[in-house]
Amino acid sequence: MSETAALSERLTRLEDREAIRDLMQRYARAADAKYAPDLARLDAEAVARAAAEQAACFAEDAEWDVAGFGGPLKGRAAIGAFFETSPWDYTLHHYVCPEIGLDGDTAQVRWRLIELGCPEKTDRVVLLSGVVEQTCRRTTEGWRIASMRFQVLQEVELAETRDAVTCLVPRKGQAA
Repeated sequence: MSETAALSERLTRLEDREAIRDLMQRYARAADAKYAPDLARLDAEAVARAAAEQAACFAEDAEWDVAGFGGPLKGRAAIGAFFETSPWDYTLHHYVCPEIGLDGDTAQVRWRLIELGCPEKTDRVVLLSGVVEQTCRRTTEGWRIASMRFQVLQEVELAETRDAVTCLVPRKGQAA
């Protein structure tokens, strides 16, 4: 292999890794776009828009098997429908420490997840940590999630009531 070809291959691998990272950031941003800063779910139209953006991160034939969080599901449409009715009133996802193993047009990806959340129908605030394992695939739309699995490692209750959560930069009318 020539030096130019080797350099081109290395550059492609770096671009692919960045595209997969960007994909997961789009997923997290869309997942969290369904909720307001006051720890409440937005209106149905806003949730539907965010759920569609979140589902667009998946391949058409994707598989979702996230124990306790809707699954197993097959296909982008089924996954998107779940995202519209997910069991949360609020979330804030952080996907960190990616391990990305590329093999041509597929990638095995493992993330650490740290998520702040308010489970639906409760007043609790929890912090979840876990491991997300994915297969990503290059499609005509770019890199997409082909399969996704999640394992909760810990769930820590931060507060019994959402009123216990305050913002460091107070909102209008909120005490610091």
